[in-house]
Amino acid sequence: MQGRPGGIYSLKSLKRLAFLLDDQFKVPFTGYRLGWDFIIGLIPVAGDLITSLMSLFIILAARKHQVPKSVQAKMLANVGVDFLVGVIPVVGDFADAAYKANARNINLLLEAVEQGAGMDTDLDQAGDDNGGLHKS
Repeated sequence: MQGRPGGIYSLKSLKRLAFLLDDQFKVPFTGYRLGWDFIIGLIPVAGDLITSLMSLFIILAARKHQVPKSVQAKMLANVGVDFLVGVIPVVGDFADAAYKANARNINLLLEAVEQGAGMDTDLDQAGDDNGGLHKS
């Protein structure tokens, strides 16, 4: 088995990216945090496309960490929700900021890596009773 990916795909770098996108700035007197996802997302449609592309990088990294496809699918759904909610003017931007898809995805990635989900066997289960699908 190969070691964990390093450089921009390291867990430390990915945690930093999620922090920048979802939590970098503290809103004074509230304790609430916002990130670049919220700020860039204020640009109608294009901002949400840009931040979604940045969010997809975390899913690409999950592939490099050999996270199971079922977890990657949940991560992709989080990015999809983040995008679809974010394109709604104003209200969607605030809902997007509350949803924090990148923080959710980093937590999914870290949980999968911690559980030793080092080998993606979703397609290697041809002979099992559930048709190769893992139960969640």
